[in-house]
Amino acid sequence: MVMANIASIIASLGDVSAWFWTLFTDLVDLIAGNGLLLIMVVFAIVAGSLGLALRVVRKFGVKGRR
Repeated sequence: MVMANIASIIASLGDVSAWFWTLFTDLVDLIAGNGLLLIMVVFAIVAGSLGLALRVVRKFGVKGRR
């Protein structure tokens, strides 16, 4: 009885995982299909990456001139 319940829970988790990945795939397809969204998303990724890189560089003691 307990093993059947665990198997049911694991199967349900698999279904939820498949549903989540379907949503993620739909979102990526939507962004890739819309040029304006694609430009904004790429800009946000680049700006975030540069900001993170600057934070890491400054944390290790390299500072800009003032």
